[in-house]
Amino acid sequence: MGKFINKYFLLFVVFAFLFVVIEFVLKQQVEEYAIYENNAKLENILTNQKALHSYVENMQKPVIYKLKKENKLYDEFFDPNILSFTYIARNIHALENKILEENNSSTKYYKLASNNPRNPFNTANDFEKDLIKKFNNSTLKEYKEVIEENGEKFLYFAKPVGANQESCMKCHSDPKNAPQELLNIYGNEKGFYEKVGEIRAIISIKIPLDKELKNAFKYYNTVSIIIFLSLLIIYIVISYLMRKNDKKQQRLEELVNIDQLTHCYNRRAFISDIQYEIELSKRTKNNFSLITFDIDFFKYINDTYGHQRGDEVLMKISKIVDRMNRNYDKFYRVGGEEFMILCPSTNLENAIQIAERVRRSIEIYKLDDITNVTVSIGVCEYNENDDYESLYKKVDNALYLAKNNGRNRVEACLK
Repeated sequence: MGKFINKYFLLFVVFAFLFVVIEFVLKQQVEEYAIYENNAKLENILTNQKALHSYVENMQKPVIYKLKKENKLYDEFFDPNILSFTYIARNIHALENKILEENNSSTKYYKLASNNPRNPFNTANDFEKDLIKKFNNSTLKEYKEVIEENGEKFLYFAKPVGANQESCMKCHSDPKNAPQELLNIYGNEKGFYEKVGEIRAIISIKIPLDKELKNAFKYYNTVSIIIFLSLLIIYIVISYLMRKNDKKQQRLEELVNIDQLTHCYNRRAFISDIQYEIELSKRTKNNFSLITFDIDFFKYINDTYGHQRGDEVLMKISKIVDRMNRNYDKFYRVGGEEFMILCPSTNLENAIQIAERVRRSIEIYKLDDITNVTVSIGVCEYNENDDYESLYKKVDNALYLAKNNGRNRVEACLK
């Protein structure tokens, strides 16, 4: 039974481990799905950002400068709503977040971070300053990672706005070259003394993953339940088939090792068990004892009352002995009316006491019309020089001695 329990427990562990592995992989896929969805959003933001920057620098600014050159606009004209890409981009994203809030959707963190911005809102934090430095040193082209803030996960992305172009220098080189209206708005300290080719700002974006994670985890929970139930059903089916096979195997073992008349173990089982016990005793130095007995004048019982009544005597005596045996003793029918009791971890003195109790119990038991049924018993103890043949011979000699000395008695082999 123990090996069956271990086998089923092992099967349970395998299925539990399989479920954990599947759940781990599935959870990873859920998070990757959320990141994938937000990468799509990010690409859309960056595409719009690139288009907006190109429009301001290559289409809008040239028109303004042309109008100034043609004196259709005064030379000191400056309006960030038209000429500042960073100002335009920030306000567009502020309007977009307002619309998202009205629709109960997640807003996006968007910032054009700079070391020396004209608008304090765009001041880079330490992490963003370090990224600007790396971008300017050409060691980094873009930066992306999943971050966690206050228990919420975000997809964070940073990328240079674009290196300063010649058209940027009018407003970002020396203050004396800048339009007066720009100086009136921002002063002459912030956003100046930059160079062509220099990266002055980065796009810093944080997109919440919560919405996508919640949607993905709805499917995750459903799939997890389906996987759990599927594995459970498979486990139950396999366990059922294993138990059915175990019962067949147990039945086969019984047919091979159990005496069909008395239902105690047979000679085949005795030979196997005694050899195992000998090997065990050699390793552990823990001796055991053997008790053998047969029914006195059993031939007379068969001849007088018939073989059927003789079989009844064998069965009833077997029940008497089986009830008396300790849980760890094993009881065998090794011949017609010959029986063996294997007593693990038992010395000769204790084995003699057990044998005497068996003898008395059979002697006083009433077998209907058959009277005076007794047994002769031989006892021996294993020693380290014994093998199967010598041990069997010792206990058989003790049985012969019991018969020779008058039957219905216990004799021991002391050698």
